[in-house]
Amino acid sequence: MSDQPSSASPGSGRFGLKRFASGMLGYASGLPLLLVGSTFAFWLRESHVSVQVIGLLSWASIAYSLKFLIAPVMDAYSLGPLGRALGRRRAWILAAQICVATGLAAMAFGDPATNLALAAVACFVTAGASAAQDAAVDGWRVEAAGPDEQGLLVAAYQLGYRLAMLTAGAGALYLADGLGWIGAYGVMSAIMALVALLTLTIVPATARDAERIATGRGAAALAAPIRDLMALVATTPLTTLALIGLYRVPDQLANVMSSPLYKDLQFTNIEIANVTKIFGVILGIAGAFLGGFLLKSFSVRTVLIIGIVASSATNLFYTALAATGHSIAMLTATISFDNVASAVAGTALIAFMSKLAASEFSATRYAVLSSIYALPGHLLAGGSGFGVAAVGYGPYFVITFLTGLPALLLCLWLPRESRGPKTAAAETAA
Repeated sequence: MSDQPSSASPGSGRFGLKRFASGMLGYASGLPLLLVGSTFAFWLRESHVSVQVIGLLSWASIAYSLKFLIAPVMDAYSLGPLGRALGRRRAWILAAQICVATGLAAMAFGDPATNLALAAVACFVTAGASAAQDAAVDGWRVEAAGPDEQGLLVAAYQLGYRLAMLTAGAGALYLADGLGWIGAYGVMSAIMALVALLTLTIVPATARDAERIATGRGAAALAAPIRDLMALVATTPLTTLALIGLYRVPDQLANVMSSPLYKDLQFTNIEIANVTKIFGVILGIAGAFLGGFLLKSFSVRTVLIIGIVASSATNLFYTALAATGHSIAMLTATISFDNVASAVAGTALIAFMSKLAASEFSATRYAVLSSIYALPGHLLAGGSGFGVAAVGYGPYFVITFLTGLPALLLCLWLPRESRGPKTAAAETAA
């Protein structure tokens, strides 16, 4: 069996199944993200929790920055009989999805107004299980197809991700308006359980998956992905790692305080759902397709530059919204630009990191790279509520716009001829 999994042509039925599976897994990854993030922030603000506490609770998202702690285990071990029955990647994905469904059920029983501690603990547990799922899904996606096909898998993943945002965003807000927040989170838990069932029937195993189920045993198996990770760090320029770490900071800082802003401007749940979740997600899907088209037409460097400029400029729209007040027109304009720009930037960064992660131990590599991209913004976001309390929403979003400048300079530093950097190991695998 070869080291590189065979990949069918993009038009073949086999590759079509992988694209469909990638989209479904993108949905699974996107669903809990909002439920421990902006949707939870709506619930918190309705329960009169302060913006400072909302900012601190955003640290639950740091779990997504710690995926590298579980990824080497996922690369080395197959979860025993479950892994042998389903394939290592599917086994880990399924186990994580069950934990996410359980965590969301626990959140459904929490009420921030009366039991903030329970709601917070359940939120952190759900975020941890969701991060573990992401690590397994990232490893599956990188292994499922060759480097030249990653753009198509990423586009499908982003499509599913955006549909999940529609479910966990507008869907949860509509349900909360009719059933209350406890009922809304109960439904979300049931949906996640259904997704776990679909994982059993849709997601195919990879060739490498089968190899390591048979051969990966003992401490030596765990040491191998760690050695590969050290090779990645040793051969990747520091400027590239810094770029990954700073690229999404403007989005991350803005997203934490956007939900309290909507509530403080007296937008209703239905207005927020219609504009930010339904209309916004539709534009986000369009942005994901636009990002995939741009990656097919231009270098990764060029698309990264477009993404960071657009996603940073979006934050100025939030400043204008804060000054305008309760205006559906201004909210629509803000959300329109935000969702398209964020989708393009996200697609570009995922493709950029996927090329770096291509190796025998793809889950470990991608988990570390995605941790580097997530950690700086999430750490800073914990203090976002204190920033808003000190200077107000308008100046705060201007500051978040300026945080995009370092990433832009690092994008311009990338070689023009590069279509995404590769380590020596990645070039060999390709």
